[in-house]
Amino acid sequence: MWPVTLLVLLAPFLPLHAQEEAAGAVAPATDAATAAPTPNLARGSVSAGDRGVAFDWELDPYYSDIGLRIPLDDRPVPDGGAMRERDVYHALFLESLHPRLLLLEASVYPMPIAGAWLKRNHRGFYNDFVIGEVGSNELNIIEGLTAGFQEPWAVSAFVGGEMTFTRPDDIKRKGNRGYMGYLVSYGSKHIRDNVIIEDDWWEFEWKLKGEREFRDEQLSWSFRAGVKNHGNPDIRDVVYMGFRRSNLDFRQPLLEFLTNSTIEVVTEIARDNANFMRQEIIVGKKVPIRRWRIAPMLELGLIVEQDAKYTGALADPTVDTVTVVFRPNIDW
Repeated sequence: MWPVTLLVLLAPFLPLHAQEEAAGAVAPATDAATAAPTPNLARGSVSAGDRGVAFDWELDPYYSDIGLRIPLDDRPVPDGGAMRERDVYHALFLESLHPRLLLLEASVYPMPIAGAWLKRNHRGFYNDFVIGEVGSNELNIIEGLTAGFQEPWAVSAFVGGEMTFTRPDDIKRKGNRGYMGYLVSYGSKHIRDNVIIEDDWWEFEWKLKGEREFRDEQLSWSFRAGVKNHGNPDIRDVVYMGFRRSNLDFRQPLLEFLTNSTIEVVTEIARDNANFMRQEIIVGKKVPIRRWRIAPMLELGLIVEQDAKYTGALADPTVDTVTVVFRPNIDW
C-alpha cells in the first residue's frame, strides 16, 4: 500500500498537465455572469490586516473549524497568485524554514458525529440503511456517508510559513492562503465503525496545506506525514502519510479528467512493527454549473482497516474491516 501513497504524493512534482501551466497565468476577463460570483457564506475571516492577528472560520458538513492566526514577525507575506502549482510548493518549503506564523485551531466534524449519534441512539433506524453485504462487511448508507474521520473533534497548533494568493483584475477570496510547517493536535475521543471510544490521543505531523480561489478556478491541497499516539492501550499507535487535492474550474469541460475532481489517499502503519493498519482511497468528480457558480460533487472510495489495529477490549472480529465511502456535497 505504501507505493500507492508515495506515487500520489510525488505526482504534483512531476511534469504537469497543460491546464496547470495555464493556471499560473492571469485569469482572462470573462462575461458579466462571472463578474459577481456567489459569495462563499460558509467561509470567512476577520483580520487586522495581513500582518495582524486574524480569526478564520469555515462551516462544512464534514469539517468545520475556527482558528486564530498570529504572525510571529513583521515580514510581508509573499504572494503566489501567478505561480504554477509546483512552484507554490517549493516557495512554501523555503518559507517553512523560517516560521512566520502561529495558527491555533479548533475543529469539529458534524457528519461523523451525526453517524455515531444515530447508531447509538437510533440503532433500528441506522440498521434500516443496510443495503447489502460484501463478504462479512455490511454496506450501510449512513456509514458510507459519515466514514473517513477517526475522531469527532480536535484542537491543534501549527507553526510554519505562509503565502497568500492574488491575481490582477481577479477576486481574492477570504482564506486564500497556503501553509507549510508543523502541526500538533489533540483530542479525547476516537471513532471506529461509528462508535465513539474514549481515547486521549495526540499527533505530530509535517503539513503542506492551502487553497487558491479565484473567479473561475479553485484549487485546494493537503500533504501530510506524521505520527499518532493513542492514550487508549487497545488502539495501535501509527505512522501515516496522506494526500488530498481538489480542483474546480468553471472554464473546463465536464469530462476533462484532471480538472473538477478530487483525490485523497491516506496510509497508516503500526509504529511498533511497521505492519499495514489502514488504507483510505477516495476519488470524486464535480459538475460545475457556471451560471449558478456552484458545483455538485460526489466522492466515492474504500477504507480498509486491519483487525490488528485494535486489541484487548476493542478486539472485535464482527466489526467491518472494509467500508465503502460516498460523500455528496456542493462546492462553490
